[in-house]
Amino acid sequence: MAQPLETENKQGQKRTTSFERIMMWVTTISFLLILLTIGIGTIVREDRVRSQLENRTLAQSVNPTIEGIATGKDMLKMETYFTDQLLLRGTFVEMQALLSKDVFRQPFRNGIYTAKNGYMIEPSASTQVQIPNAFQQFVQEVDRPVYMALAPSKTVIAERDQLIPSYVASNARTRYAGMIRDFKAAGMTNLSLDQLKLTDYFKTDHHWNIDGAASAYQTITKGMGLQPVTPSKADRKEDEHAYYGSLARKTTLAYATSGDQLAYYGPAFFKGIDVCYDGACDRPVIDESFVQQEGDYVDRYEVFLRGNHGIMSMKEQTKNDRPTILVLKDSFANPVLPFLAKSANLEVVDVRYVPKSFDVSQFAKQKQVDSVLFLHNSNIAGLMKTYENTL
Repeated sequence: MAQPLETENKQGQKRTTSFERIMMWVTTISFLLILLTIGIGTIVREDRVRSQLENRTLAQSVNPTIEGIATGKDMLKMETYFTDQLLLRGTFVEMQALLSKDVFRQPFRNGIYTAKNGYMIEPSASTQVQIPNAFQQFVQEVDRPVYMALAPSKTVIAERDQLIPSYVASNARTRYAGMIRDFKAAGMTNLSLDQLKLTDYFKTDHHWNIDGAASAYQTITKGMGLQPVTPSKADRKEDEHAYYGSLARKTTLAYATSGDQLAYYGPAFFKGIDVCYDGACDRPVIDESFVQQEGDYVDRYEVFLRGNHGIMSMKEQTKNDRPTILVLKDSFANPVLPFLAKSANLEVVDVRYVPKSFDVSQFAKQKQVDSVLFLHNSNIAGLMKTYENTL
């Protein structure tokens, strides 16, 4: 009586073992097929030039050389190329972000914290920025009034409004106050932008919106003794697309509770301002092609002056009796400059995009400027070395 039972057990074990082996092979073959499909798809698909999600140019195909292979440089380039051009790369990034947020309940991604009101904040534990002596030397050498309009970063305002959790180390306000103090000590006139509110900034981007830029413009013109202009509501336009900015690109849409609405003042309001850069003039002040593009991660902020340029001039052709201001800036200045060009002639320099040999002091003398304005946000620690070499 026991023998049939033993036989049945052995047969059951064989069936179980056989099923496990089949599933193991199915899993292995499926995994290999997926990898093979992604690899072949990456190779045969036309290379993408730029990633909207990462807002950067992607690595292109490599023509290996014997020397490059021997030194390993070409192998590193090929690895970067394959990583950048990987089939479904954006989908994988989005899926990983969804897992982090919805499964692992992580409130941070890539150092970005999303507050309950939807504002994305980038805390910083750094407490001090060393201001080079080059700023004081520049003030003395240029022998013109030098102003600093240092916009508080969104993190500074979030700290002030207690949006950042107490367990997160962030010292943006302390750093901001120290920079204001040190720039004053260097001989600059501070144009305080402390009136700015959180609503003057985009939720998903580190920049201010058009309301913050307009508020800064009013402060700057008042402090520099310029005549401000005030646009009408009819001049204001709003992009119909949702805007997901620099911080949303770092976290993906999984962490962006809602998109922003990008507002701007139309080209007609700035008619007559001649913009010159890269050896050509008659460039657009407002380029609406950037708000007409489709895509979640289009950098719509480039509607202002088409983004950043090393050296640029802005002049209203019908008015020749206005002062000339040298503006040293980062991307925060871009929506302010069109307003400012209605009040003065501008020579604009972004030291991130000029040759290493560029000399700001010589440029100021060459252009015979009447005053100098540094227009930045408070996250400029990375620019200090550049300014030390160019001022």
